[in-house]
Amino acid sequence: MSIRTYAVNCNDAWLNTEGDDISGSYVKYKDHQEVVAALEAKCAALAAENELARKAVQAFCDVVGDNTEVIAEEVGRDGVLVILGAMKATGNISATDAFLAEIRAEARNEGINYTASRLAAAFNHGFINKSLREVFDVTRMILSAKEELANEPHPIDGLSGEYAEKSLEEWAEQIRKGGKQ
Repeated sequence: MSIRTYAVNCNDAWLNTEGDDISGSYVKYKDHQEVVAALEAKCAALAAENELARKAVQAFCDVVGDNTEVIAEEVGRDGVLVILGAMKATGNISATDAFLAEIRAEARNEGINYTASRLAAAFNHGFINKSLREVFDVTRMILSAKEELANEPHPIDGLSGEYAEKSLEEWAEQIRKGGKQ
């Protein structure tokens, strides 16, 4: 992948060239963004494949760990040491861990932004019969989750959506029974 470069003439207008102008030190933002988007898509695909590979290795490690005695009888002490060395090496992939954490954080933030935007749009179009203050507070609370999650060293409860799904089930039951609406 490459980004086309352009030179600028004395009137600060882009020189339209076929192909790259290797003497130029400027790029068009659109050209740059297309390459960045393609690279981001490739990185996301690689990260997903890497995560699957990690899970496969972990499954292998679990089986080996549960059957160490049988394996030791079959391959001997040296064979077990080779397997243990390989298992130890696969556990140290900090660059992958950091990259996947970044992707997860971006995805969480996109989801949070989407949720807050949906709430704001529903209110602005008259679908929520609550005060401006209540909707403001809830929208701000939703958006503040980005900061809370960014500062959380470990995943916290609530990310799975189980609580919200359970609440929806309970509310649906109340609605069916003619309860508070």
